Amino acid sequence: MTRTLDLIVRRAHVADAEGERGVADVGVADGMITAVEPELSATAAREVDADGLVLLPGVVDSHVHLTDLAGSDPAGRSPAHERLARAGVTTAVEFFDFRTVLDQWHASAAGLTILGLQGLPAYTDGTPAGRIRDDVGAALREGAIGIKLLGGHFPSTPDASARAIAEGADAGCYVAFHAGTTANGSNLDGMREALRLADGRPLHLAHTNAYLRGAVTDLVEENRIALALLQEHPEVVSEAHLAPLNLCLGGLDGDRFTDHIVVNCLRIGGYSTDRAGLVRAFADGFAHCLRQEAGQAVPVTGDAGREVWESDPARASLCFPVNRRLSGFMQSCARRDANGTLRFDGAGDFVVDAISSDGGYWRNLVLDQGLALVQFGALSLPQLAHKTSRAPAALFGVPGKGRIAPGFDADLVAVDSGRRSVRLTVAMGQVIFDGERVVGTGGTVLTTEHGTAALRARRIPHRVLDLADSDFLTRGTPVA
Repeated sequence: MTRTLDLIVRRAHVADAEGERGVADVGVADGMITAVEPELSATAAREVDADGLVLLPGVVDSHVHLTDLAGSDPAGRSPAHERLARAGVTTAVEFFDFRTVLDQWHASAAGLTILGLQGLPAYTDGTPAGRIRDDVGAALREGAIGIKLLGGHFPSTPDASARAIAEGADAGCYVAFHAGTTANGSNLDGMREALRLADGRPLHLAHTNAYLRGAVTDLVEENRIALALLQEHPEVVSEAHLAPLNLCLGGLDGDRFTDHIVVNCLRIGGYSTDRAGLVRAFADGFAHCLRQEAGQAVPVTGDAGREVWESDPARASLCFPVNRRLSGFMQSCARRDANGTLRFDGAGDFVVDAISSDGGYWRNLVLDQGLALVQFGALSLPQLAHKTSRAPAALFGVPGKGRIAPGFDADLVAVDSGRRSVRLTVAMGQVIFDGERVVGTGGTVLTTEHGTAALRARRIPHRVLDLADSDFLTRGTPVA
């Protein structure tokens, strides 16, 4: 007797990192892919006609922010989960404040697999080693898989940054760095410094494109130097995003901004680095502030943006058009061919591992911009699937993700590739976005063995993630 499946996605053009399968039906049962065939004779409790759509593995977004960075209500609901589901994301890695993510999980979950890092505070040379060690241990016990140094925004001294990386390595946890210290900013020099401070230890260098804005030398030369540095440091994993606007925090201490990124952006725009400079930047259309509109976080400028910021600077998220499009392209598409030649199309091994959004709460552009690169000819569909699903899953050692094949998790996204729009998102066999509404609920949090007690106490469904097989821990040592 023919088995009844939970879901069949019919007549989609199937592509994953292994290649394009052509038009096929994909069968799903018990959260797993059971069959990928030209035509399935089985029936299902739910069938979706995906004729004319491309079916890709669900996006594993390797750098998101599930909370409002400027000040989430710990007891409140985050819309980021739903926004990610609409964007085809099925697995998301929090890169700022995992404690608040867990506080908000029950009110916010939309069917995704979630894991994350806990941001550390700024340290000085005088910070006791025991304090840093305690912060790392607390992050793991509370459920994070690792830590993040928030150097670009809230920098530590170089020595303290190095000690934090070392403490993370000693704990065997994931360590990410938004490059920047009190000695070097969030630019190419800061990126170079971050690699030096890691001293051969595993490190995830966040959003490589964000350090390359022409502040140190010619923009193309900055990109080539950055790519060469990554090539020299195989122990460092990385991602880049494709968003034109950045994000920083609008809080003030007197007349000084507490977020160093705000200061850098005002300097880039030629404005004074104080309140008056930001007001002028709003008037000129250079500064933007996020405003909630119809369920979306929308950047607004001019008087409207200034008014949002002035209403509550400490809880305002600011944006500036400082992310250079060329850097986003070069960092996302750079690869070395069989001869070791750097190129930006065709076959090869990618230098930067993954394409991320650095979004979640907003700017969920992985597939929108990634499909634009496919249309442009810089990426193939299998390469897009590699950069947005298989490779980021491997960074964190998340099993079962990144393929459309029997035995893999049923994490799928159907897209209209011409319009670059998501039409269906399936996470662990559950339709979480049907093309109109987010209908997903629940989900799973991945943690280490240190975090299970905390998640059990919170009554959050969870599984233990073993980082031992992650690319983060197995990638290699620096080139001498």
